[in-house]
Amino acid sequence: MATEKQVRYTMYLLSTRGFSTRYMNAQFKALGATMRERSGMVQDWVASRGFREISSLIDNLKAMSEVR
Repeated sequence: MATEKQVRYTMYLLSTRGFSTRYMNAQFKALGATMRERSGMVQDWVASRGFREISSLIDNLKAMSEVR
């Protein structure tokens, strides 16, 4: 499971990259969320990621350019 610090950082990265931070949507498919997972809340999905998954997600988000 992701740590609280990882969850907070991921939520920050999601918001700066233009992703919703409340409800999942089709954008999250690009981040590996399944259709079933995309019907829930973003924070719940992020918190449920395993250690390797959350690390990979953070790396992918950091590689994306910020939305301005």
